[in-house]
Amino acid sequence: PPTARAIALLLASTPSIHDAQPGVLHQLLEFSHRYTSQVLSDALVYAEHAGRAGKIEMDDVVLAIQARVGWEFGGRVPKEYTLSLASQTNSVPLPSVPEVFGVRLP
Repeated sequence: PPTARAIALLLASTPSIHDAQPGVLHQLLEFSHRYTSQVLSDALVYAEHAGRAGKIEMDDVVLAIQARVGWEFGGRVPKEYTLSLASQTNSVPLPSVPEVFGVRLP
C-alpha cells in the first residue's frame, strides 16, 4: 500500500536508522492505522456533541489530537484553545423561543 511505501521511505531517509526488521514496518502501519482511526472517531464524537452529526471539521480533529496527546503523554488541551473554541461557539446567538410550544415561563 502507499502508506507502507511512505513509512519505508521515512525509515530509509532517517540517518540514524541503518537497518530495520520487516516486522517494524508492519508495526508502524498498524500503529498509524489505529491512531488515525481513534483520532477520527474522537473527532466524530466532538462533532456530534457540537450538533454536526456526521460532519467532522478541522477544529474537531485538532481537538481530538490535542486531547489524545494530553491523555497519552500527561499534558492537557491548552486553555487558550478551549477558550477560543468557546468564544467562537458562543458568538452565535441562540434561536428565539417559539410562542406555540408549551407553557410560557416568566
